[in-house]
Parts: sequence; structure tokens; C-alpha cells
Amino acid sequence: MARRPKSFGKRTYKDNRDWSKYNEELVVRWTFFLDFSFVENWDKELERMNEGKRGGQYLFPDSFMRWLAIWHQLVNYRGLEGIARKLSELRPIPYYGDFSIAWHRIHGFVPEIKLPEFKELNVSGDGTGMRAGNSGRYLEMKYGKKGRSKYVVVVITVESKGKKLLGIDAHVEGRGQPLEPETAVKQGGKLIKNGYKINKFNGDGAYDANGTFEYWGSNGT
Repeated sequence: MARRPKSFGKRTYKDNRDWSKYNEELVVRWTFFLDFSFVENWDKELERMNEGKRGGQYLFPDSFMRWLAIWHQLVNYRGLEGIARKLSELRPIPYYGDFSIAWHRIHGFVPEIKLPEFKELNVSGDGTGMRAGNSGRYLEMKYGKKGRSKYVVVVITVESKGKKLLGIDAHVEGRGQPLEPETAVKQGGKLIKNGYKINKFNGDGAYDANGTFEYWGSNGT
């Protein structure tokens, strides 16, 4: 189907995308592949978790709560209750609990990073931020806001070639936490202490600090 070229100043842009193909790409972008093994192992896992436990018993296996934690990247805790409720209606799981159970269990998890088996690394680091408040731009425009918004700063360290996560550091902006160069040195120190050799470190201009260069140079990077 012919489309009228779009004009931007003196240049003319012609949209040559295959819209049927592009539409399908947008659809499958939100395809999820989720592990439902917690359904088969529900009773056995609970039996193992409650063995020797005094007081209240666990009603939901850790594997199910970790499965909900994945969804929590997209929906809030009340949304997790809705997902669990629908699963109980469809009968993959025997029952569901309210959102507070998910909140307590997920907050109790300590994330574990599985480091690569190979010992020589090419490391990259980068940081980004997200707003710590959830008021939304509309509410700020309508009612105003006091002071500058604070951001949650997240700095990740990865193995460049194998694309393996090596470390995460998160803090609220302005709380005296280390900057990106200091975080790189901290994460690098942990890796070296665990027997890894860092051949190369990659970072943007935020890592351009004398202390960072001196540290990596002294460790043969």
C-alpha cells in the first residue's frame, strides 16, 4: 500500500517499513516464557520447607514466590495477588494469598549473583537512575512539588563478552553513597578477591577519574 511521504523541512522521508512484519514484532515482543515447575513440586517443596519448622507453616513454596517476583518487575503487589487468584481459579495452584504475603516473602529474598566459571574477565560498568517518587508528572503540575526529585541510582558491572552480570550497587541520590568510579573499584576489588583477573575495564566519561585509572593499572588491567 502506497503511503504519502512525510516532509521534514527540505528533506523527504518515505516510510518503507513492512507494517505486517513490524506489527508482528511488536506483538511477540511481549511474549513471556515462564517456568511453571513450581506447580509440579508444590507439595514436595512445602514439605521440605516446613520440616522441623516451629510455629506457623509455609503455605507457598519459595519457587512460586520467586516466580511472582519476576512479575513484580511489571505489576505491583496487588497485581501479584490478582495473578495468583486467577491461577487458583484455573487450578494450576490449590489456593492463593493476599498481596501482603507476597510483599513479606519477596522482601525477605536475598538476590544471588552467579559469577562466571572462567577467571579472566573483560568488565564494563554503567549507571542509570529512576525517580524515587511515584507521584507522576500530572500531580506535580497540578499541586506543585518541593525541591528537586530524588533518583534511585543503579550501577551495574557486567562481563562484556559473555554478558554475565557481576555486580549491582543501588542507592538514593545524594545520600553519600559512592559514585560510579568508586563503585567500579569496589566491585572490581570483590572480583579480584574471588580470584578473577580483569584484563580490561570499559566505562563512559563518568568513570574518568584518576583514582580509577590508578586502581586498574595497579592490578594489571
